Amino acid sequence: MEQHQHYQSLQDQAYNALRSKIIYAELRPGTRLSAIGLEKETGIGRTPIRESFVRLREQELVETRPKSGTYVSPINLTLAESACYIREHLEKQVIVECCARATSAGIEQLDRAIALQEKAMAEEDRIGFFLSDNLMHHMIFSIACRSTVWSWLEETNADLERFRWLRAATQVLDNRDIVNEHKQIRRAIAGRDPIEASFLVSKHLHMMFRNQTEVLDQFPEYFETSKLR
Repeated sequence: MEQHQHYQSLQDQAYNALRSKIIYAELRPGTRLSAIGLEKETGIGRTPIRESFVRLREQELVETRPKSGTYVSPINLTLAESACYIREHLEKQVIVECCARATSAGIEQLDRAIALQEKAMAEEDRIGFFLSDNLMHHMIFSIACRSTVWSWLEETNADLERFRWLRAATQVLDNRDIVNEHKQIRRAIAGRDPIEASFLVSKHLHMMFRNQTEVLDQFPEYFETSKLR
């Protein structure tokens, strides 16, 4: 049993490392993934790396070409847009539950996430800002006792995360606006105002998929050609 858990841990490490590299554009679409090369780079054995390819393929983050190898997939805009739609409509309901369940400890969790965002913004830490942005929303689900739903969303939103990362790199966003919107959402939750909180989070999340033109113009090679519009 212990050996199995250790092996599963190695597979998770390989999967999480590769998924992060794809989302943060360290591995660009079209990059060929070599289990041998990744073994040397990460120190994780080839078998757990190959099995992580299976999980990545299920999320359409990689594709296997016959007699050629495994490659990082381009971003599928249809999947990204669908993930955005699901997230927006689910979180509008979850935040209503969050308002009903929020305690002082829960509000402190939101405050910590916002403080981490402000710190990352001050330090110009793009990945830190991105992660603390996600943490804020994770806390909303956690306070509402919907962490399992958040975990499910994380497994299905990879193309949306990739789009958001590129969107952040286009410089069309003002991070201060994002933080201010989070503060407004936090105030509505603390005030137990589900109508205001639901409105604010819907408005906030609806913006996730804006600025498509700027993103596509700056990073056309990251997207499926057939999905560009």
